[in-house]
Amino acid sequence: MSFLDDWKEWSTAKKAISIIAICCIGIFIIAMIGGGLSSDKNTATSSSNDANDAAPEQPKGVQVHVIYDGEWQGAAGDVGSTNSIHGSGEDTIDLEDAESIVSANAQKMDGGNGKLTIEILKDGKVLEESSTDAEYGVASVSTTI
Repeated sequence: MSFLDDWKEWSTAKKAISIIAICCIGIFIIAMIGGGLSSDKNTATSSSNDANDAAPEQPKGVQVHVIYDGEWQGAAGDVGSTNSIHGSGEDTIDLEDAESIVSANAQKMDGGNGKLTIEILKDGKVLEESSTDAEYGVASVSTTI
């Protein structure tokens, strides 16, 4: 007796279960082949260089961090010196030799309705932050470091 003769005698439910099982096995095999051909994004490359083994360094000092998808401008500095800042997208500005009170502001220049956030960071940690959603909105922050 051949497979086709057996197939003709099977019930519809048995035929459906058989087809589903064959499809699942086929999908599993295709996934295994596809997984073996693609690189694993979670696999880290190793190097004999000890410098590559260290964790990434946290920024040191005081920075102003602006987060906005569009164009912005403002000012940042401490009691002794304030400088104009401007950019597009996310940017981090170092405030070298910042002492005492640090302040910063940023304004949307493109009238966008996205969120603009400005942060004052010290050694990579957020000390103060402010945000605006308004068109041409201004966000300003200040803190003692």
